[in-house]
Amino acid sequence: MHAAFLFVQQHPELVGPWQRDSQYLVIVSVANEVELIGLASRALEAGIAASTWHEPDLAGATTAVALQPGPTARRLCANLALHGREMASV
Repeated sequence: MHAAFLFVQQHPELVGPWQRDSQYLVIVSVANEVELIGLASRALEAGIAASTWHEPDLAGATTAVALQPGPTARRLCANLALHGREMASV
C-alpha cells in the first residue's frame, strides 16, 4: 500500500484514467529485495512508471513497488506469484 500511495503522489496523471476505467489491482510477491529492485528497473527500462517504497523502519530497504497499469506491467509480473500464494511448479 505504501508504494501505491507514493505512485498516486508521483503520477497523478496516470491514476485518474485507471480509477475511471479499470481499478484493476494485482499484488504479487518476489523472493527478496534484489528481485524487487530488478522488477522496478525492468519497468523503468520498458518505459512505464514505477514508484519504489523504501521502508524507513528497515534502514531504507526497498519493500514495495507500484507499476503503471497496462500490458507491459502485466508481462513483467506474469511469472510472479499472487501475494499469499506460492508459484505453481512448471
